[in-house]
Amino acid sequence: MKKIITLLLISLLCLTCGKKENNNIKIGVILPLTGDVASYGISAKKGVELCAQQINSNGGIKGQKLEIIFQDDKGEATEATRIINSLISINDVVAVIGSAGSSVTLAITPIANKKRIVLISPISSSKKLTIDGGFYFFRTCPSDDQQAKILAEWMFLSGYKTVGVLYTNNDWGSSLTNDFKYIFEGMGGKLVGSEASNESAKDFRIQLLKLKKVNPEAIFAPTYPKEGGLLIKQAKEIGIKVQLFGADNWGAPEFLKIAGNSADGVLFTTPSAYKGKEYMNFEKQYEQKYNERPNVFSAYAFDALEALVTTMKDLETINSENIATKLHDIKFQGVSNFIEFDKHGNLKTNAFSKNEIINGEIKLLQK
Repeated sequence: MKKIITLLLISLLCLTCGKKENNNIKIGVILPLTGDVASYGISAKKGVELCAQQINSNGGIKGQKLEIIFQDDKGEATEATRIINSLISINDVVAVIGSAGSSVTLAITPIANKKRIVLISPISSSKKLTIDGGFYFFRTCPSDDQQAKILAEWMFLSGYKTVGVLYTNNDWGSSLTNDFKYIFEGMGGKLVGSEASNESAKDFRIQLLKLKKVNPEAIFAPTYPKEGGLLIKQAKEIGIKVQLFGADNWGAPEFLKIAGNSADGVLFTTPSAYKGKEYMNFEKQYEQKYNERPNVFSAYAFDALEALVTTMKDLETINSENIATKLHDIKFQGVSNFIEFDKHGNLKTNAFSKNEIINGEIKLLQK
């Protein structure tokens, strides 16, 4: 009997010796790494990777390394919901970065708030997140309500008093359209037609023909990149010659690739890029690591992780509830913008730039 007990003790000791305790701080990242908006997710992933590499090479957080767990939501809300539940219950993450599409992020904010896990998005810009995001939601990109104001003022002051709208019928597209309509008509303009399209739609001819019939002086089309590229081509094919305006999604590579020469002359907004010394240093390191220039989503994602790290460095006990409380108090100059959150988790400093596509290239216009 003694021999059996001795053998059991030896076996347990061997198992214990072979098992190393993982003291890493785990951060989940939910992004579209495949699918229609994969370019956004891939850019953001690289920004997170670069930030994590820098933090870990400098000793981590109080001697603990960051462990980043990347997951591909494919731009789908149901997949993102499954992933966040898994990250919380199985991986025991203290915070989650994600996602890109506002509809996707809106689907996972209730889970983050119920499980008391910080969710910080580098890309989702819908105004609805200001209302429904909850205590645990933050974002390092500007909200669309300011984008709507800039677009409405830009179009009205450029002389376009009657406008048609063709928007993606989801939380992002409908919210941006409603804000645009309210501001544009408040200035004295008029929406003479409004048409909706489904996500991943490929044919916009029926909606475009309806708008053509009501004779707008310009058309505003807040759509996703691939849909926008097809929309632009089809608008030209059916003889629409009025000025076309888009939102920030039209700055993505997929838009230009699909639209081709049809995109020349298109006007659209993008979030303004900070170009101070912090960004210049980030850009240099990014190019060294990836052999390409970063975009604004890479910078937003870098700052999303940097915000979490800045917070955790000041905490005695690192848990999501403490992180959420502290995030409301932090202030620092990020690589994309000055990072300071309001009570809704939105950035206090917001800005958008105006752009035109000329000869297949995006050109920044003067403010």
